[in-house]
Amino acid sequence: MTQIPSGTPGEPPQLTAALAPDPDAASLARTLVADACLRWRLPGLLHPARRVMSELVLNAVEHAATDLVVTVTRHGDGLHLAVRDGDPRLPRLRTMARVRRGAPLDERGRGLQLVQAAATRWGADRTPTGKTVWAVLLPVVAVPLSRG
Repeated sequence: MTQIPSGTPGEPPQLTAALAPDPDAASLARTLVADACLRWRLPGLLHPARRVMSELVLNAVEHAATDLVVTVTRHGDGLHLAVRDGDPRLPRLRTMARVRRGAPLDERGRGLQLVQAAATRWGADRTPTGKTVWAVLLPVVAVPLSRG
């Protein structure tokens, strides 16, 4: 994995890596996220952003099976995560099957549910060569407890 730092004056800083569609891709993408969180002093986003990026990359590896470009961009106090692949099919959020007595739970199809729960917002856009699936993560703001 080659990290390519970028961010010209006036644009937010970002880290980008080109990855092959193999089992190591998610780990390499998580490392890119960790590097960004440490570099930009966003420790509160480290674990949720690594989890989200991992899901986005695993989906791309499994469903697109093309080369990937992952990007982590500083987004104010948060992060914008993006995974670009060569498959134009957009992901869709699955409804989880109800639990049935005596039937095993279907653990597949939960990745985007996790992304939706952890991200402030997420989506996918078609590109001329495939698609980009993205997510924005912002820090959780603590709400002071009222004394009363």
